[in-house]
Amino acid sequence: MNIQQFRYVLAVDEFKHFETAAEKCHVTQSTLSTMINRFEDEIGIKIFSRNTKPVSITQEGTQIIQRLRIIDKEIDSLNNLVQELKGEMVGELRMGIIPTVAPFLLPLFLSKFASDFPKVKMVVQEMTTAEIQKALRSRMLDIGIAAIPLEDKELIELDLYAEPFLVYDCRSGKREAPLSIQELDYSKLWLLQEGHCLRTQVQHICELSDKRADKNLNFEFRAGSMDSLLRFTRASNGMTILPYLASFDLPEEEREKLVSFTAPEPVRSIGLVTYKHFVKKRLLKQLQKIIQLSVSPLIPASAEKKVFKPV
Repeated sequence: MNIQQFRYVLAVDEFKHFETAAEKCHVTQSTLSTMINRFEDEIGIKIFSRNTKPVSITQEGTQIIQRLRIIDKEIDSLNNLVQELKGEMVGELRMGIIPTVAPFLLPLFLSKFASDFPKVKMVVQEMTTAEIQKALRSRMLDIGIAAIPLEDKELIELDLYAEPFLVYDCRSGKREAPLSIQELDYSKLWLLQEGHCLRTQVQHICELSDKRADKNLNFEFRAGSMDSLLRFTRASNGMTILPYLASFDLPEEEREKLVSFTAPEPVRSIGLVTYKHFVKKRLLKQLQKIIQLSVSPLIPASAEKKVFKPV
């Protein structure tokens, strides 16, 4: 058996079609089928049932494929380690980033990173914190950017920056600044839907579980994105809580609706997250440095801060 056979099996598992898998592997269907048949003969187990369309996987084959995925990721890790030891900055870097950070942070550093490391292909995807953790553990991702700490023993975290929260107040009338948490109008406070770590942090800040029950409205809005949340807050003359970098996307006239918190102001910590055996440590450190240099001029220093965990 050899590595190429493993990858042919994984390709068929992905596409459930021998011809498509062969095209993706840049070999003829005959070559791919022969190599897989030879592998099945060597181990004495049939991985695929070829009598079904699309191709199905046998019960035994499912377990074999799970192990082959692990082996394939370890081979990639070995290649990455060799490149790291040789001082090479090449290859693909797969990154997951939470949606409440992605649109505001990515434009600040991606161009600089791409320019500094032209041989590194960055593949970026918006994902929830839970999805990032799962993908890092399965090695489907190399790096995550999320609110930390996650307190996950399988993962390693590197600090990037601490980001204050601001109140986006679209209510009519005079705005008091700064506001304490206790002075928020909970009857007009709107949040992202469940699953976003920012919602969890805001609930932790405001202890909303009892106070939201006072809302005297016959509808409920669950925003799926920061843009939707801002639009609805504006349309309903309500209020919401934003991370500091999100405020830069607001038009000048809308920035007048931003209100800071009284000290100690609530903040969230954003960090890089990797699997504990991640080997591209030089590249990781360079990425950390580039992000910190791009963000530090934008976020004001504060003497008193209270960091809230994303739990």
